[in-house]
Formats: sequence, C-alpha cells, structure tokens
Amino acid sequence: MTAITNQYITLIRRRSSELLPTAIRIRRELHMNPELSFREENTAHFIARQLDNAGIQYMPDIAGTGIIATLDGTNSDGPVVALRAEMDALPVNEKNDISYKSINSGVMHACGHDAHMAMLICAGLLLRELSHLFSGKIVLLFQPGEELLPGGASLILKEGTLRRIKPDAIIAQHVLPEMETGYTGFRSGRYMASNDEIYISVKGRGGHAALPGESTDQVTAAAELVCMLKDNIPSDDADNPVVLGIGKFIANGATNVIPEKVMIEGTLRTFDEVIREKAHNTIQSISGTVADKYKVTVDTEIRRGYPVLFNDPGLTVMGQKVAAAVSGAERVTQLPLRMSSEDFAWYSKEFPVLFFRTGVRKKDSDIRPLHTAAFDIDEKAMQNGIATIVAITLEALLTLKRG
Repeated sequence: MTAITNQYITLIRRRSSELLPTAIRIRRELHMNPELSFREENTAHFIARQLDNAGIQYMPDIAGTGIIATLDGTNSDGPVVALRAEMDALPVNEKNDISYKSINSGVMHACGHDAHMAMLICAGLLLRELSHLFSGKIVLLFQPGEELLPGGASLILKEGTLRRIKPDAIIAQHVLPEMETGYTGFRSGRYMASNDEIYISVKGRGGHAALPGESTDQVTAAAELVCMLKDNIPSDDADNPVVLGIGKFIANGATNVIPEKVMIEGTLRTFDEVIREKAHNTIQSISGTVADKYKVTVDTEIRRGYPVLFNDPGLTVMGQKVAAAVSGAERVTQLPLRMSSEDFAWYSKEFPVLFFRTGVRKKDSDIRPLHTAAFDIDEKAMQNGIATIVAITLEALLTLKRG
C-alpha cells in the first residue's frame, strides 16, 4: 500500500500523459542544442525560461551553470525532497537521421540528459499542481557537469547551497535503453561503481632499437607493467567485482626507435572502499617494482573519481511500491550491479538517495546504447518517467519525517 490514494495515482497518470507533448518539445530543443560539461550556458538559459514561464522560483549560477528551483507545500513543517537532472552532453558526433539532430558538431546528448531535464521540468509543473497535498518543500536541481571529473555533484556540495537546504531525500532517474518503455528498475544498497582514472608515464633513455645496451627499454617495461597490473588486481569476486581497464598505451617510437616516454591511461572500478584502497596501493607498488627492474622512472597518478552509488534501502522499497502502483508490479524490475559510475554517488555519501532507471526502448526494437552516436529514446517513455518520479516524490513528502 502507498500513502497516495488510487485517485491521485490515476490523476498523476492522466496529467503525465497530457504533459508528454511538452516533455517532447523540451527534450527535442535540448537535444538539438547540446553543450559539454560545465559549459551549459545556453542550456541554463533555456531551463530558466521554462521556469520563468511557469512562475517557479529558482536560483541560477549554482556551481557555474546549475539551477536550483523550489516548490513549497502548504507549510514549511514537512520534509524536503530534491530531484536531480543532469545538464551536460558528451563529445560524440551524432549519426541519427532525425529532425532534432544535434546542430553542435561533435557534441550530443548521448546519455539521455535531455530527457532527464525535460521530465524534471514537467514533473515540477505537475508537482506544483499537487502542492495542496503536502507540506514541506521540493527542490528541482538542474546539475552541470555529470560526465566530467570532479563531477558537478561534488561542486554543488562544496558550494554549500544543498547542504544548507538539507534535503531528507534526493531522487533521480536515468534512462536505460536496455529496458523496455513502461518499465522501471531499482536496486537497494550498492548499485554503481566507484571510478578512478589512472595515468602512468614510463620514462628513460631512448635510443636505437638495434642497440639495446645504449638505452633503457620503456616499451617492454610499460608492457610488463600493464600485464602485472592485470594479473594482480583481482576481478573474479562476484560479490565485490573489480575492473581495471587500460584504454590507452602510447609508445610513440618507430620500428627502430625506442621512445623516451610511454604513456598508459586506464580506469579502475570497484564497489568497496577497502578494495579500492588496496588496488591503489597495488598500482603504486607494481609501478615501483617495474621502475627498479628496468632502471626507468615510473610516474603514477591516480585521480580519485566518483564514489560507489549507494541507494537508501528504505527509499528503494518505497520507490518500488510506488512504481508498481503507477505502472504495475510486473513492470518493476531488480537491477544488477553496474560497473559504470555516476556522480550522483556524491549525494549518497551525505543524504539518503534513490537512483532508479526508466526504460526507453520500444518493444521489439534494437537497443541503442548509451554513450554512442546512435543513441535515442522512445519519447513516449517520458510519460512513465514523469508519472513515476512525481508519485515517488509525493509519497516521500507524505511519509518522510524532517531530519
């Protein structure tokens, strides 16, 4: 059972359907005009116009280009619930042949943030209509820079506005092209991995490849370092999986030239902070071992990225019940651990959070993966996304206690 009556669930469904054309219009405008992380000036102006037109109060220039809007209930005694949508796009050159194709060459909303913003704006419109039902406050958080370290979430927390607001829950949804339209997915506790970036340089004396005694062998040293890293960082623990991926290896020599420097770059993903620290130590230790063996200099930099995203168990149970009421229990799924990362995880370190997935694939159609030039969504899926996040928000406002 949910605190929201069937009468209001039916109302939320109907109004979400009526708001779908607005969501599509907003989403297409944003899709055509994507901007990279922390450069979302025009995106912010567009969002501000939508809020101005709706008469919703907001604060601009949060962590650069972010916006925090607020909706008040009948009084200020109730809980504060924040809803987050990301604003940034990716450096991807869109290949879709659609009327709303990106007009900014090499930039694309390939992760669905355009849909997230559109659904949040429409959710705000609907929640304002329902403000007579709850006490407390709703915060609409339009966040810059999710795709680029250190992540806009960390900057918003550092800036202090959200900490002063002290939300009792922060909720976000993210489109999932593997999931069919009308479905939602949840996972309690650990859901998405931490993300660290690894930068290693192996430097020594370059020289003629045919005269090995006159140089140090940076290429062989770097190759052995990569192999040792892969062999010594475990990845077969089903409960605590670890991924070390090396995506770049640059030895810019020639057939007969040993370069002075080899560059290695990669990513480390874990679900456990203790394992994460052990992996960091292993990387540094192996770098030192290789440096001693080959008489080269190995400089290793590990840039700490997003932490593990941890969904509050209570909010997760609540979200599942509400989603079942909105779309049917058979359309609510359990999500597996996911090795990709999300800067929303920063919020989960300070506040109870719920991060859930909204299916956006037409039935029997091909998957159009996130972060690819062919990514797109079934826009009708936004109706379910609006209804679900509105209903979850209302349930939270009716059941949570102000912290």
